[in-house]
Amino acid sequence: MNNKSIANQVLLLVFLLFLLSAWLRHCYKDILAVEMLFSVMEAALVGGIADWFAITALFKKPLGFPWHTALIPRHREKVIRSIRNIIDQDLLTIQSIKKRVESTCFVTLLIGFVDNERGREFIRKSLERFCRDMINKLDIRDLVNHMDSFIRKEIKNIDLISQMDNVVRWLLENDRTRVLTMYIVEELIIQLDKNEAKGNIYQYLEEMTQAKNRSPLERAVIWLGEQTNSVSLSDATDAFYAEILAILQEIKNPDHIIHNKIHEFLTAIAEASEKNYTWLEQVENWKMALATDLELGDAVIPITEYFLKTTNPQFSSQLMDWIYIQLDHYWMFFKGNIELQEWLEVRIKQMIDELIEKEHYIIGEIVQSVLGEFNNDKLNRFVEDKAGNDLQWIRINGSIVGGIVGLLMFFFLHYVYDPYVVPIIQSWF
Repeated sequence: MNNKSIANQVLLLVFLLFLLSAWLRHCYKDILAVEMLFSVMEAALVGGIADWFAITALFKKPLGFPWHTALIPRHREKVIRSIRNIIDQDLLTIQSIKKRVESTCFVTLLIGFVDNERGREFIRKSLERFCRDMINKLDIRDLVNHMDSFIRKEIKNIDLISQMDNVVRWLLENDRTRVLTMYIVEELIIQLDKNEAKGNIYQYLEEMTQAKNRSPLERAVIWLGEQTNSVSLSDATDAFYAEILAILQEIKNPDHIIHNKIHEFLTAIAEASEKNYTWLEQVENWKMALATDLELGDAVIPITEYFLKTTNPQFSSQLMDWIYIQLDHYWMFFKGNIELQEWLEVRIKQMIDELIEKEHYIIGEIVQSVLGEFNNDKLNRFVEDKAGNDLQWIRINGSIVGGIVGLLMFFFLHYVYDPYVVPIIQSWF
């Protein structure tokens, strides 16, 4: 039961008691207690009705009385402005908000939220939704164009001569060229040991025998060999394979002449990078031509589209797991770094303080905008909801105070005014 119902019931009870006291007074005129009860109930009823009228006049026109009633609807603009001023100038001032912000540790709140299971689940779902939306809205051609522009710019800006010189000098140090050459030879031998190596050699030789741009003498020699069975592609393949393998085995010897030749060649390049200006210019021209002629669009766009279309949910889940693990590593580092936490706390509070200084007026505008959309009934309900209990207690207190005043007036009239004041007044006439 709300206070409005209690106030109405109290007023109804006072009215019924007044009727009862009036009936008793009519029946028992000479009983002092009945006179006192009638005076108390009469004053209580008057006080209750007066306060009911005053409170109701704030919102409506009680009993259709048109003068100085329905004050809130009639002065709605003033009421709204007053509420706005109370909120943004008295309750939510810049100083009070800043004081509240200063007493709050946002980093602690952030750590508590992220370490909570619900917080982690929220972050994971938000991250998945962000990545999914980003991929769905991704303009592949625009992305490739940006990549193309970035690569062109980097190629133009890179000091290719210095990079090549560094690589060559690195290879020349500690005889790394010999080690690298030996590694390449070992890989070639491994590839030759595979079954498809001979097949590739055979196919290559077969294409050579069928080539149309041979001289008449070459075609005649090949035709004669085929007719006399002196030329066999299988035998030629075996011989070619054996010769290649033998050459590679020889190169495995660290003292092979090719190692010295490679070393001399790289040394010449290193020296040319410092003295041969023609060679430097040629390399620079080649670099600029590469940056100008490079076209990624036609090659990269289909590959990117195919990758995005064929990416299965399992791969996406694995990718998200990887991203989440990386973020978790950074998060653990953040929690263990007190200086970083203090730095972030200061930055957060500075940002909030700046926001409060610039946008504090928005609070009042929001309040005024929201209240401005209320009709009269809704505005009345809003004010009554916020101050209704106090207003209804005013009504209840009106009956109580009226009854007390009526009791005091009864004692004053019967024990002071009638026996002492009235005779004095009568003696004047």
